[in-house]
Amino acid sequence: MSSAARVTSRVVTCARALRAANDDASFRDARDELAGVLRDRAVSVLVVQGVPSRARDDLAQAVTVTVLERIVSGAVAPGFEEGYLAVAAKNRARDWHREESGVHEKMAIYEEDAHVAPGLDPCGVLEEAEHNERMHALALRVERVLESAPPRYRDVLVAVYIEGTPIDSLVDQELFKEWPLDDDGDDAVAVRRRARARVDKLLQRARDWVRSRVVGDIGEVTR
Repeated sequence: MSSAARVTSRVVTCARALRAANDDASFRDARDELAGVLRDRAVSVLVVQGVPSRARDDLAQAVTVTVLERIVSGAVAPGFEEGYLAVAAKNRARDWHREESGVHEKMAIYEEDAHVAPGLDPCGVLEEAEHNERMHALALRVERVLESAPPRYRDVLVAVYIEGTPIDSLVDQELFKEWPLDDDGDDAVAVRRRARARVDKLLQRARDWVRSRVVGDIGEVTR
């Protein structure tokens, strides 16, 4: 088993132990252990995302506190803690890179140069800058909407579009709900077809739920 897989397993195991704690002492011990595992996982994600060591510790700590609070409050579905942590760490890394790159300052300099440099279209540069700003605002809007989505919608969208989980893997998970098959003529192909239909329907509903809440922003971007 890889080290990443071991960490993933520990995240889920520790979160399960936290939920099962039946007294204050057990709860505190489980919470502290989960915090340590979450922090280790956050650091590993930040490393992959190219965050240097000088900023890694502070970012990992911030991600850990946020995700731990959401797990304790019951906002993260059981079994999906590691995925939620990974998404939060990736988002924090992206924000850090954006701030470090000085996107807004560079765009301001670029626009100023465009007014004096021959051959450049100042209006075109301004329109591109405005478009980038709208796209950034839309991305933030989608992230906020996703955080407030029903757990089943959020989980399937994160699994497919952020973690890259194949649809067939989700179908396999769905099949476990019908295993073993009944003895009254259930056909394995038919059962899998029904499972695939359920997954497709859930994914479509999740997409529609998110789209309905950001449709105004999409309209602004595509004008």
